[in-house]
Amino acid sequence: MTLSRLDKQGLTAALFTAIAWSMVGIFVRLLPEWPPFAVLAGRFLVAAGVMLPIFFLTPSARLEFIRSLRIPQIWWLSLLAIGGYALGTTAFQIAPVGEVTLLMTTSPLFVVAYKYFVGLRTKQSGGIGVLLAIVGVSFILLPQRFANEAVFWQAMPGYLLALGAAGMLALYALWLSTLTKQRNAPRSIDVVFVTCLLGSVLSLLYAVFFSRSLIELEINGSTILTMIGLGVLSTAFPSLCYTVAAQRLPAVMTTAILLLEVVFATLFASVALQETPSLWFYFGSVLVLYGLLLISREAD
Repeated sequence: MTLSRLDKQGLTAALFTAIAWSMVGIFVRLLPEWPPFAVLAGRFLVAAGVMLPIFFLTPSARLEFIRSLRIPQIWWLSLLAIGGYALGTTAFQIAPVGEVTLLMTTSPLFVVAYKYFVGLRTKQSGGIGVLLAIVGVSFILLPQRFANEAVFWQAMPGYLLALGAAGMLALYALWLSTLTKQRNAPRSIDVVFVTCLLGSVLSLLYAVFFSRSLIELEINGSTILTMIGLGVLSTAFPSLCYTVAAQRLPAVMTTAILLLEVVFATLFASVALQETPSLWFYFGSVLVLYGLLLISREAD
């Protein structure tokens, strides 16, 4: 099937999202002493600051943004995105980057599960893909359970949070895809800007009132550069790209393309953090990725 120009733009946006999001774990791990919501507040503030000139310098964009604030869906979409960011950021602080990234790319599993739950027809390849992905995840996690039980249980909350983030991203893509089909979707840049503004406010409030060590945080040149990288390269840019992809591609295809995150994240983590995955990780990853590719054959 020949892809239309619209589809090509969506695929390109999804690819850039995968590359940019694969660096999130690296940036988060470079801020080891920061509470999760302090990291979130910083990345959202930087991202909002980067996008702010667009609305100040473009009257039409500013007017469209003000109008979009009256749309209830934009607020609910933003809350879903913020929830996914919160769970994912916390997961990266608890468990290895490669494993968290892999679990966060299982959004297609949740898309298929949702379709099954509401009674929509799914292809046989989708069911086989779900089974392979579950087996692959088991290959990654179970050997660690028997090899080092203490480390496994220490990382388990991170694994669960990563799966929660994947579920929220799936709901985000599904809802945005549905709104686009109904020609009722808000503009991509408006969704992302509301997400960053609302996320910075909520995260900052939580960090101030519930993070006792916030005052003791060390802020130096390296920290500032890390936060800028996290806010620009791994928040504002991929959020906008992901929203564009979710509007222009089927939800399952959007989430399936993000499988490339695992490849890039594992490579970056091995270089920057010296995190070398076990052989079981590679065996399990092959099954998970192949299973998710089968799921990607599903049509919306």
